[in-house]
Amino acid sequence: MLEERYLLIDAYNVIYATDELREVLRGNLDAARDRLTEMVAPIHDAEGVRTALILDSRNTSLEVDHPFGKKTFEWIYAPAGLSADGVIERIVARVSNPARVTVVSQDNMVRESIRANGAMAMDAEELFAWARACGARLIQDAQRRRKANASEGKNGLDIDLRRGGGFNFCIVLVAVAYTHLTLSTKRVGLDPYAAVTLKK
Repeated sequence: MLEERYLLIDAYNVIYATDELREVLRGNLDAARDRLTEMVAPIHDAEGVRTALILDSRNTSLEVDHPFGKKTFEWIYAPAGLSADGVIERIVARVSNPARVTVVSQDNMVRESIRANGAMAMDAEELFAWARACGARLIQDAQRRRKANASEGKNGLDIDLRRGGGFNFCIVLVAVAYTHLTLSTKRVGLDPYAAVTLKK
């Protein structure tokens, strides 16, 4: 079994060093964090790298959030009195194989320290080039899957539409539609059938 790979990003350091993110930052710090998350997500998705944005905070203790509901993508908030750099250095020091860790920072001293501890380091420009390449690969993979499904008579649900599967496919569509309607109407306390009646 392969060891897990880690990508640790000094989030605010990268945000302040990136023109696009600085523009977003003027309006809202959380919006800049969210945009950075979107920009690096293709690395997580394409390469299966455990990704963490390390953020400075005023919290009394270290806190972790999972923006996509996945344990492999994290926002880690440093506690007051410990910088994001400090959290990154501690993580690198504690992993069993630092060579499996990549740290992103615009601070030359931080990158040198990280490399001295056996991990890899890159700057924001290298990070975004990597993310763009991963994004392009994800698009190509999706296009290949669509072409393969089309040639095999399948749709995005991977259901064969050529050999008498029409009835079962209709059942699936009805079930999906009903589930979606049920979930959407539960938020407002309506019975799904009542909701249909209200729309008439």
